[in-house]
Amino acid sequence: MTLTESFEYQKQMEPAIFSLYATVFIIGIALGFLLARKMQPVTDETAEAPVRVGQSNVSGRGVFATRNIKNGDLVERCPVLQLDENDIGGELLNYVFYGDNEKKRLVALGNGMLFNHSSFPNVAYYLEETPLGPELIIYALRDIRKGEELFYNYGSEWWTTRNISETS
Repeated sequence: MTLTESFEYQKQMEPAIFSLYATVFIIGIALGFLLARKMQPVTDETAEAPVRVGQSNVSGRGVFATRNIKNGDLVERCPVLQLDENDIGGELLNYVFYGDNEKKRLVALGNGMLFNHSSFPNVAYYLEETPLGPELIIYALRDIRKGEELFYNYGSEWWTTRNISETS
């Protein structure tokens, strides 16, 4: 092959090589995009919350499972405001929790205040200190089916301080 023939061959191949490189580049971008979407972690914004608020057959509003929840699973983490008992009155008194300090009351944010009472609860809670402040941790006491209302036990003190008998 002469030098002139070599240049002619190279000129003919330039569009084919360019097309090959362009095609590989476009396929690489497409595969990278698809792979990135596949590997993207599920965030709290995209995951369905395990509970929703709805009309209760027991009393007013209630909290219901949006999916099956297993025994021991975390149901909700509720940030808590600690208030002096003198700052709590009226209807709010029915929605606060008692903490370790007898003079303090806990106001649970999120859905924490909307769980109804049962003597046979399917969820329970405990208070956890976090770097951002206390949180009420609500967890399942047994397997809970999708659509089932969630209940915790208010405790005997809740009923006696209101001079009413406990309902189941």
